[in-house]
Order: sequence, then structure tokens, then C-alpha cells
Amino acid sequence: MKTLPPPSFAPGVAIEVEPGLRRILAPNPGPMTLWGTNTYLVGNKEVALVDPGPDMEEHLTAILAALGPDERIAQIIVSHAHKDHLGLAERLKEATRAPILGWQAVDAPFRPDIALVDGQILQGPDWQLEVIHTPGHTDDQVCLGFRDTCLTADHVMGWSSSVIIPPRGDVADYITSLEKLAARPWRRLHSAHGDPMEDPAERLAYLIRHRIAREESIVKALRRRPMTLEALVSQLYATTPRTLHGAATRNVEAHLIHLLRTRRVSLDEASSCYETIHDELSSSG
Repeated sequence: MKTLPPPSFAPGVAIEVEPGLRRILAPNPGPMTLWGTNTYLVGNKEVALVDPGPDMEEHLTAILAALGPDERIAQIIVSHAHKDHLGLAERLKEATRAPILGWQAVDAPFRPDIALVDGQILQGPDWQLEVIHTPGHTDDQVCLGFRDTCLTADHVMGWSSSVIIPPRGDVADYITSLEKLAARPWRRLHSAHGDPMEDPAERLAYLIRHRIAREESIVKALRRRPMTLEALVSQLYATTPRTLHGAATRNVEAHLIHLLRTRRVSLDEASSCYETIHDELSSSG
């Protein structure tokens, strides 16, 4: 995760980033959110709001102030149910009477008013959004195709790779979802954190390589000796600030779950150590 300079845009200011697409930065900077969460307003008059953001009074005020006198929020779309995206949804619903739309994951506490479906087209008088289910970061993550651009939420970001937290996050699903997006000729990607990505194909290819390389680095480390999860994180993230080791631990854990599932590693429950499985064993059955 890279340290970037302050943003060139201020929190609370609605900026048009594409014709018919405005971005408002929430004032919730941090190691997992960078400058804060990007909320998007799609269209004019009958507006779709994508990712309400954190439950902060100043962000609610900024969103409502961004609406013109003849505009109203008609739909509140949540890309996934993490609190920096979902937190303000209910208060916005109270203020606007708009329904909350999102992916209804199995056994998830988040219950949208309207459950989204992969491939569904949402529309207003002057806009369309295509729902693209992209599990991996979480099982309820959706991206939204807007003309030749894509709103990628936390699934694809330009400043960092996504954190994958089991059990709702899954490495295999994440890579499959990256490949799903990579099959489309996007011109630009707009994420929930940070600036737009101007070379979508390159960014998506990098993230796929990054995940595969991370998995191989885990296997390589375990070939030297069996290791606990904590020991793996200390070795693989030796140059990462300790404040980020919690997220790193969940990432490594997600990869280990995938490696256990694909029988590339095994776990000695007595010692809590992971070790590699010989190639001839992992390739059989």
C-alpha cells in the first residue's frame, strides 16, 4: 500500500469526472480508505447515488447540497456493505425517500430494499448503469458499468490492491472477477477510493499478476520451512508499517484458504503451521 500525496480535490465538493457523473469525496481518510470514500451521483434530475459513504453529518450535507433545484436522488446504490460505503444509506433514504439497492448475499445482515441481479440494467431518464457482480473483496461486491467506464468500488483501486477478508472475501472469486472485468474494453475506471484509472487493461492485468505472485511467494516461503500465519505475515510484509499488518494478515489468510482448497499447502493443527504439499500429491485427485 503506497503513501500518496494529498488529493487535488477537496472533501465535500461535487466534481464532474465524466459527462453525467459527479464525485463527492467523504472526509474519512485513513490507511484503508486513502483520502476517503468517493460517492458518485449519476445523471441529472432523477439521480442515482452510488455508495452513500460513512455515516457523517458533513457528508450528508455535501451530498444534498450538490443536488440542483430540479434534481432528486431516485436510487441509492450500495456497492458492498462495508460501513465506509453503507453507513449513510439509511439517513439518505430518510432524507430522499429513495430505495436502497444492493447485492443480497447469503446469510448477510445487509438487507437492501431492492436486490440487484448480475447483468441487470438500472436506468433513469438520462443514464444507465449495468450491474456487474464481482465477488472477491466481499461476496456482495458489485461494479457498475457506465457507458465505456466502470465504477469499481473497492474491487479495483489505483493506489492499492483490495483487502480480502475471509469468509466473505475469497481469492479465487477475486481473480475470476478481475478477469470478468478485463474482458471488457473499458476506457476508464472510477473506484471508491482515489483517482480514476486511465489504463484499465493494464491495471486489471497487474492486479491479477499481483495476486498470483503473492500466492507463489507464500508457497516459496513454506517450501523453506513450515510457518504459522503470523510468521508468514512478518516475513512477507517485513517492510509494511505495523499498522497495516492486521489487513495483511487477513490477506495472507485468504490466500492460505485458497491454497488449502487447491491442495498446494496443508495445515498442522497441533502446531498451527502451514507447509507445502509435494507436487505429486497436489496434482493427484
